[in-house]
Amino acid sequence: MVRILLPIFAAIGVATAVVQLTTTGCSDSSGLQTCLNAVTALTSKCLNQADADASQLETVACGCTNYISSYNCYASHCWNRVNECEYQSYIIEYLINCPTAKTPVPYFPTPKGAPAACSCNVGEVYEAITGSISQGTTCVNNQNGGDAFTNVQRIQGCECCEVSAALSSIYGICPTTDPTLIGLNQVQSLETNLNTPIDSCAPYIAKYPCESDLGFPAVAGGTFYDAANLAASGTATLSNGPGTVTAPASGSVFTYTNPADSQVYVISAAGVKAGGGDSGSGNAAATTTGSSGSGSSGVSGGSNGGTSTGGAASPGKTGVAGQVSARWGLLVVAVFS
Repeated sequence: MVRILLPIFAAIGVATAVVQLTTTGCSDSSGLQTCLNAVTALTSKCLNQADADASQLETVACGCTNYISSYNCYASHCWNRVNECEYQSYIIEYLINCPTAKTPVPYFPTPKGAPAACSCNVGEVYEAITGSISQGTTCVNNQNGGDAFTNVQRIQGCECCEVSAALSSIYGICPTTDPTLIGLNQVQSLETNLNTPIDSCAPYIAKYPCESDLGFPAVAGGTFYDAANLAASGTATLSNGPGTVTAPASGSVFTYTNPADSQVYVISAAGVKAGGGDSGSGNAAATTTGSSGSGSSGVSGGSNGGTSTGGAASPGKTGVAGQVSARWGLLVVAVFS
C-alpha cells in the first residue's frame, strides 16, 4: 500500500493569507529591506528562466530557494523578532510549501520561556502534528503479526491515534488559543484523507491504547482525546508576548547546514548593540560542502549556484529539469507501507 502524504496543513497562525516578512522593529530594518529586495530580484530571474524552460520543477526550486534566502535575511537583520508569530509562521509556511524542506532552520521553533515569543508556540504545534503523522505511518507498518481481521482493526487504531495525537497536541500545547488558527482545520483534513473521523475513534482508542499498546509518544497535556472527552476550545488570537531580544541567541555569527539544499549557510547578525556581541555585517552567505562545488561569503556555491547581492543568499540558478529534480526531489512524497 502507498500512503501519499499531501501538504494538508495551511500555514499555522495564518487563516488565509501568505505570511509576509515585515521590517518594522528589526535590528537592521534597512538592511533587511535591501536583502529581501535582492532575493526578490534573483527569484524573478529564476522564475523567468523556469518559464523559458517550461519546467514546473524549476519553478518549485525557485520558490524553495526564495524561502531559504528570505529567512536567512531575517535571521541576519531581524534576529530580535525571530520568536514572534510572524517569523515562526513563515517557517511553517516554508516547511509546508517546499517539497524537500526539513529542519533545522534558524531560530525554529521558539524555545520555551523565550522573550517576545508568540502567545502560542506554533512551531511546537506544527512539529507535534507532523510527528503524529509520522508515528501513524510507523504504527500502520508494524501491524503485520496477527490474523488479517486483527491487523485491520489495529491499523484503524493506528489511524485513530494519529488523528487523536494531532488534535490533542493543539489543545495540550495552546489550550487558550482558538484552534482554527493553529491547525484544527488541517487536522480535520487529515481525518478526511484517512477516512477516520474522530467521532468514530473512541472504541479503537479504548481497545488499543495509543501510548502503551501502539507505541505513540505521550502528547502534551497527557490525554489522547476523542470526540467524547475533547477539551473546550480556546478563543484567544495569536499575539506576541512581553520582553525584548537584546542579543542573537545563536551568537553574532553562526553556521548551519540546510538539509533542503545541502548547503552550509553563514549567518552574521547585523545591528548588535555594544555589549551584545560583535556588530556583524548582516550577511546571509552560503558555502557548500561535498562534490557539488564550493562557495565563499556572499556566494551561493555549487554547480547550480548564483552570486548574491546585498548580503542575500542567492536563489540557485536552475538548469535542466533533471538537475533540479536531483536537488529538490519529487513534488509528491510517497511513503510505502
